[in-house]
Amino acid sequence: MKGRHLKLMRLLNRQQLLTARELAEACGVSLRTIQRDVLELEANGYPIYSERGAEGGYRVLPNRLLPPLALREQEAITLFLMLDWVGQIPDLPFGPLRGDLAEWYLHELPPDLEAKMDRLKGRVRFARPDTPPSPLTRDVLRLLEAEVKGEITYRTTSGRRTILMDPIGLTFERNRWYLLAQTDRGLRQYRVDRMEQVLPTTISSEQLTFEEAERQVKSGEQVTIRLEMTSLGERLLEGILPLNAQRTWSVPVTELPFLGRQLFGLGENVKVLEPSTLKEEILQQARDMLASYDA
Repeated sequence: MKGRHLKLMRLLNRQQLLTARELAEACGVSLRTIQRDVLELEANGYPIYSERGAEGGYRVLPNRLLPPLALREQEAITLFLMLDWVGQIPDLPFGPLRGDLAEWYLHELPPDLEAKMDRLKGRVRFARPDTPPSPLTRDVLRLLEAEVKGEITYRTTSGRRTILMDPIGLTFERNRWYLLAQTDRGLRQYRVDRMEQVLPTTISSEQLTFEEAERQVKSGEQVTIRLEMTSLGERLLEGILPLNAQRTWSVPVTELPFLGRQLFGLGENVKVLEPSTLKEEILQQARDMLASYDA
């Protein structure tokens, strides 16, 4: 399948009436090329409807059930295996669809390819994700679709907290569902299986994407944070810094005093390796606390 065909299908999937000239300009090709592309897509079963006349153009049929894309055999097999793996991920936001996607796709394929993949699926296995129940992924997705800020009831090691946040997006990392969100404490990551309630507010979301949020964080002067932590420290750190395997973060210099107070509260479970300014910040907090007891 040509990359241009995929772009053309994405444009038509917007359910808008688009002229051949508009499609040609969007794809950067000639009118003749776009007309040939439309004919090829129609021949492959893509449900394009054309309206003639001065106000005419192309659109796709509403409420359609698309046949399989015009994929090469290896592409079709790869897509099936990926769908089969997705079906194993618990609490996918799209509910009961996840368990059936691979089978629906399989049964729409030509009989010979369906039989080949039916045999193959018993000989290729992905590790089943060991994921805790995270039923509120759907509530988080609805919040993203509503484009509003939300209020979550979150279970921490020190008890329940109610947090007002602006959701950025869901991620599936290390077999866990996480919500990345903007809060009054900056960018934070929350495990969805520790959420007890997700409520929408009437406050409009900034609708940041992952990339936009990362660019926003990096826009000011940054400093690299490197930590060493126990397994408990890793859990305690959730909600303070987005977890990563490198245990290294780039954070705004202006956040260092606040971050120091948060890390100080985690005790010996989290140790700052660098920068020295953050280590000194935490040492000074320890000195101040000891001094308050000597007074």
